Amino acid sequence: MIEIRGVSKSFGDTKVLDGLDLDIPRRNVVTVIGPSGSGKSTLLRILDFLERADAGTVDFGDGPVDLTTTRSSDIRKVRSRIGFVFQNYNLFLNKTALQNVAEPLIYAKGVKPAAARKVAAKQLDRVGLADFADRYPSTLSGGQQQRVGIARAVALSPELLVLDEPTSALDPEMVTGVLEVIKQLGRDGMTMLMVTHEMRFAYEASNRVVFIEGGHIIEQGDPKQIFEHPRQDRTREFLSSTNNVLMIPAGDAPR
Repeated sequence: MIEIRGVSKSFGDTKVLDGLDLDIPRRNVVTVIGPSGSGKSTLLRILDFLERADAGTVDFGDGPVDLTTTRSSDIRKVRSRIGFVFQNYNLFLNKTALQNVAEPLIYAKGVKPAAARKVAAKQLDRVGLADFADRYPSTLSGGQQQRVGIARAVALSPELLVLDEPTSALDPEMVTGVLEVIKQLGRDGMTMLMVTHEMRFAYEASNRVVFIEGGHIIEQGDPKQIFEHPRQDRTREFLSSTNNVLMIPAGDAPR
């Protein structure tokens, strides 16, 4: 179990996260949903120290690490266990797909170049891009670039794969391939924490869905309970506003 405890974050006078606690069971996919500005992406960025928390800890099972720390050893300890998939790919434009996947292994993990290239080729094949290893990002579609980003994160063998709205920058026709890759990673037992606006995907791919708003968890549970029988009025209102195929008619709401 990965335990996140007491995470708070404010930007100026706006409190984005307010003492949030979250458990991520190993080999599970936990998906966070909620309206824009609810703190979803901020939570993910805090876990990778891309934002500094005002309070909170994360524990991978060997003791909590303070998410407000500036100690490089603590930051490296957490970052070495997380693979991060960004909304906008964050690929090196002057590197091939293979180099984008291999070089973090070389420079962050100390893997020898030949071994790193072998791992990178395997992960590109895993996401369906074996024939694109020598292509540069500018020659790849958005969906293909995002799959390179996923391969790069997975190649590091993270204990937790964090995905920040991985399809938000994609045209609709490119979404399916990326979502299929993520689903397969879940079936393979990858532990994942994901933020998404794709409600159908959250329903189909998650073991647990967490609805947050105003920096608080409003409701969490298995996808069937959250999407078909939400217990909280606010969860029901949010799902009814998302214009997706899982929208719950008011007459079918639980009493």
